[in-house]
Amino acid sequence: MSLAVYDGTAKGANARFIEDARRSTWVPQTVAEQALRRLEKSDPLLELTWNLASGSVYVEQVGLEAASVILTESPDAMAKLIGATAVSDEGRHSSVFAYYAERVGGAVAPPAEPIVDLSKGLLTMEYPAARMLCHTLLEGFAADEFFWFIRGLRSTGLSDIYRLVRRDESRHVGLGMYYATRGTGLASVQALSPEDLLNAEEFVVKYSDLDVIDALLTRLIPELSPGSVSRWMRYRHEKRMNMIFQVRSDRQDLIRYRKQHPVFA
Repeated sequence: MSLAVYDGTAKGANARFIEDARRSTWVPQTVAEQALRRLEKSDPLLELTWNLASGSVYVEQVGLEAASVILTESPDAMAKLIGATAVSDEGRHSSVFAYYAERVGGAVAPPAEPIVDLSKGLLTMEYPAARMLCHTLLEGFAADEFFWFIRGLRSTGLSDIYRLVRRDESRHVGLGMYYATRGTGLASVQALSPEDLLNAEEFVVKYSDLDVIDALLTRLIPELSPGSVSRWMRYRHEKRMNMIFQVRSDRQDLIRYRKQHPVFA
């Protein structure tokens, strides 16, 4: 693989992505310790927070692995510079959740099988553009999920961690969507076959677990009505997917197909 040619300074959206990443300088151990001060040993959510933090360790590790591969695959030097900030973020996210989980439960719980399968699936995808889109869409689901965890886990301090992590994840979503729809990744997204694009979305939705998330958040936040979180998250995902459809010449066919064959059962 040849070196990507660097042909200019960061401007516009690229400069904003880099500047926002530069300002995100929190230290994982410090943030975890501050969050843990809010957690009482008698908190009824103690075991749940351990499981959530442990799961987040591995989810963020999957993001780290995928971002690292995407960074290597990118033919664009500016995208590599910006992608490097995402790799750094994901490593920090995994670390802060690990500190929290270890203090609460003595160790990080083993990864669940779906997370292992998600990692394998992402890393073995044939097309770099499909991997990049999957990573972006997964980050979108994560950012939306964390929005509600911030509200539902206040007593545990874990909400403070999710708030910081969500800021970074939201930047990653913006970065990925910009790259795919207006940046140098546009051509590769347009070159994906309709089948590969739709399969990428189906892969992401397979691991989204919206019904499980909805049930958990309805328990954590009693004023939420059942189904409201999953509907909101579906709506947010469909907006992102529609932005991707709109940059393709076959957009009407893709939109028609999705209406006839909904990705959410």
